[in-house]
Amino acid sequence: MNLNRIAPLDALRGLAALGVAIYHYDLLARPAQPPFEAQLGLVYAFGQLAVPLFYLLSGYIFFAAYAEPLGAGKLDGRAFFWLRVSRLYPLHLLTLIVVAGLQVLAWRATGGYFVYGHNDWPHFLLNLGFVQFGWFDGIMSFNGPSWSLSIEAALYVAFFAFARQFGAAAGPRLALGALCLAISSLRAWLPLSGPLNVFFAEGLGCFFLGGCLQLTANWPDLRRFALGLGVLALGLGLIYATGGRREAMPVLFAGVALVSLAPGLRRAADLAPLAWLGEISYSIYLWHFPTQIALAVVAARLIPIDFGSGATLTLYLGLTLALSTLSFRYFETPARVIVRQWAAARRRETANVGA
Repeated sequence: MNLNRIAPLDALRGLAALGVAIYHYDLLARPAQPPFEAQLGLVYAFGQLAVPLFYLLSGYIFFAAYAEPLGAGKLDGRAFFWLRVSRLYPLHLLTLIVVAGLQVLAWRATGGYFVYGHNDWPHFLLNLGFVQFGWFDGIMSFNGPSWSLSIEAALYVAFFAFARQFGAAAGPRLALGALCLAISSLRAWLPLSGPLNVFFAEGLGCFFLGGCLQLTANWPDLRRFALGLGVLALGLGLIYATGGRREAMPVLFAGVALVSLAPGLRRAADLAPLAWLGEISYSIYLWHFPTQIALAVVAARLIPIDFGSGATLTLYLGLTLALSTLSFRYFETPARVIVRQWAAARRRETANVGA
């Protein structure tokens, strides 16, 4: 399916991925303070909350793209899952292998793995199966930030089951969205691993909330903007009332997403820098940690690096963005095309045999 991109949501995803990369710079800077704290303090403090924002944006986009075709039988399960595998898996597999090699170098250079120590065969196999976090244990391994992909993949299964049954229907979507959001608000009482772990519950709440937001796609701009401002104010109020609890963040993000769809912000999202960030957001998310390991190895083996300096943060972000751009153009996009062409060829072969 060739779908028009939703530029403001792409831009939000790109900014969120960049925020995660900055947030994780603390892994390199320790024990020194990360640079530019005055300017980037909020990112250093709350950058991890980009992950539930990713889920919410995915929910909006998936309901826009796939709910009606799945419900009407225009898109079958095999085609849907190959679309998702082709999007996520090639880059995940490449960065998993790269990180495995870099962690060996880190061990030789420093006598220990960089940050995440459970880089063994069992966890490698869990990573291969997209179940590396939350399902069997709550331990991060290898390319640690990729933990959220194991939740994202499960969300695709939940969405598929819903869409096949209800399609783009509004009533069931609103009911399930409210239920999932209520369950996610109980995250303090949920286990760290298992079928309904705390991370999957949060993902369900955010994903189906995003799906509910998509019901406003055909609303007049002013009406949707007003709703966005109201939801944004509600989210800020909940955050203040709860002392900044994570459970209140999805409401805030819902307001941000709706407001971003205002005409003026839509035009801003089409600007080249934001469009570029949106395109390479997945690459940023998966390549920033390997970049950190490489810099740590260089610092240990070749030249000393002051990770508390602003120049090093700039270098790290520049390397991450450059690598992500090259990866998107010369690996991620071609790999996606190859996998989809292969899947389409297999479908044609199966159809010919059946005929």
